[in-house]
Amino acid sequence: MKVLKISVIIPLYNSSEFIKDTLQSVVDQSYQDIEIIIIDDSSTDDSFNKAIEFQSENVIIKHNKGKGACAARNYGFELSSGEYIQFLDADDILSLDKIEKQVQALNGSQTELAVCNTVHFIEKLEEGKCVDQAYVYSTPKPEAFFINLWGGNHLPMHMIQTSAWLTPRTLIEKVGLWDETLAKDQDGEFFARLGLQSSGILYVPEVKNYYRKHSSGKNIASQKKEIHLNSLLKATNLKAKYLFSKTESDASKQAIATQYKHVAIDAWPQYKTVYNTAISKCNALGGSNYNPILGGRAIEFIKNTLGWRTAKSVAFYGRTFLNR
Repeated sequence: MKVLKISVIIPLYNSSEFIKDTLQSVVDQSYQDIEIIIIDDSSTDDSFNKAIEFQSENVIIKHNKGKGACAARNYGFELSSGEYIQFLDADDILSLDKIEKQVQALNGSQTELAVCNTVHFIEKLEEGKCVDQAYVYSTPKPEAFFINLWGGNHLPMHMIQTSAWLTPRTLIEKVGLWDETLAKDQDGEFFARLGLQSSGILYVPEVKNYYRKHSSGKNIASQKKEIHLNSLLKATNLKAKYLFSKTESDASKQAIATQYKHVAIDAWPQYKTVYNTAISKCNALGGSNYNPILGGRAIEFIKNTLGWRTAKSVAFYGRTFLNR
């Protein structure tokens, strides 16, 4: 079988503490034909200097032409030449055979996506936890995969982190690059667009993606300003469009209703326009019983007795009062 080139694309911003470990996990991959493309997004620490230490004929390091992680990934893709693309965040780590085993599973396919489990960790890999076993599996029906992931069946909604995937270049060229207008859920929208246009998902259980969790709450996933809530709503609108183009089953409607309720819960009570739009779309699809944990014992008691809106209002206005 022809040896295929892999492009690993890493957007870099203020990850000085982690970038060496991330890059070492790529340099040490058992698969050999890899190019690494690092796009620095105007870091203000010494991330760029640490990345430069890895520069070689197979490692390209550039400053971002645009702004933000999506623009950095798109620029990296523009510079890349690999038949398969591994997007990797600058603080995450790949098991050393991740790329090799996923390339083997794809076996030259240009229409399927490879995926693996993700281990969430804070400091030590061995202390991390994998909680996505029920969501990650092989299937020739990607719509069923995403319905399951988004809460359309008996499981609560979940996510698959960016670095877990390995993607054919031609599939990205077919469906388009990262949406640079999104400030949140860019990865959810991007991989929904790719996955629902693929011919199937290939699960590789032997390998792992290690996703670093940050207690500071400074990563994009934790951001809940108005720009992020509007982005989350836009991404959900797009995911609904992609899924409903494949199926409008009851399970698909339940999955998208759950996605909209997630937006509504995040928006309440601060961004009522986003809330009203999201909850209206949720109800139009039949509603959702999605009921996330919102806080400690007191907030959970309020949620269970008076509802999640009251619980979120108490939590929000309580924090506002304390921060005066």
